[in-house]
Amino acid sequence: MKTIKIIIAIWVFAAFIAGVFGDITVAGELGSTTAGFLNIGVGARALGMGGAFTSVADNSSAVYWNAAGLRRLENSQAEFSHQSWYQDVTIENLLIAFPGRKVSFGAGLTYLNFGQIQSFDAAGNPGEELSMYNLAFSVSAATDIAENVSVGATIKYIEQSFDIVKGTAFAGDIGVMANHSGVSLGLAAVNFGTKMTYISEKENLPAAIRFGLSFRQFDNKALFSFDAYSPFEGQLSLRQGLEMNLYDQLYARSGLIYQTETVSNADALSYNLGLGLGYGAGKFDYTFIPSDDYGTDAVHNFSISFSW
Repeated sequence: MKTIKIIIAIWVFAAFIAGVFGDITVAGELGSTTAGFLNIGVGARALGMGGAFTSVADNSSAVYWNAAGLRRLENSQAEFSHQSWYQDVTIENLLIAFPGRKVSFGAGLTYLNFGQIQSFDAAGNPGEELSMYNLAFSVSAATDIAENVSVGATIKYIEQSFDIVKGTAFAGDIGVMANHSGVSLGLAAVNFGTKMTYISEKENLPAAIRFGLSFRQFDNKALFSFDAYSPFEGQLSLRQGLEMNLYDQLYARSGLIYQTETVSNADALSYNLGLGLGYGAGKFDYTFIPSDDYGTDAVHNFSISFSW
């Protein structure tokens, strides 16, 4: 009962902090959101499990998925991730985490590069090439609030640049993670903050709530995870992840994503596949995401991490 009261108090405090940030996105607001790259996901391991990582988050990518998971790290870790996304768009992620005796810390940088885009005038003549990018810089901290219960928070700076037009915003995440009888529970509220401001225009960030559950079976050789992702503007998605330890530090992963409501001709159910290989303090992870019905390219994500 004491632990439950502590968790409730933390969420009340989180709501207060979100209000201090400014005009936050709230349920029921109309209109679309911006900074959609914040929903893409970080780390090949987590993506290989379909993004069902809220209650797992036991590596440096906890900075993105659930900062409370930083308390699960036993060693410091740095991770670099490259994602070859649709068309010529690439996404780079750099993560670092430091476990501490009482407080653990982490930081992350996400950079989405659209490359150079050719412009044209009213007559159809080519003009200057335009530069477009998105970035987010995050700082996280986590601590234990009770036995087997941890809480974490993240503050992030977000920027979107469309050549000479630039939008900026600040946001925060807060997460809780608890373990009981071999079952892990995770809860995270993400991207609550100021609206993205472009000169005089303002747009909402993609605020969302994620709930996750995970457990291990078969002598810890199999990790099962389940997530419910509920954006404040958008449709609920359900995710299921599986990680199998095939041999020593060789892993196979799969993820299923079910969209409760889709646009015309889109599949409600999609899947991801991944592999992981560790050697000493180093790890390499890869995830494959098939192309969709709109003819977009398959997505390849690579991550390299080191612990010390």
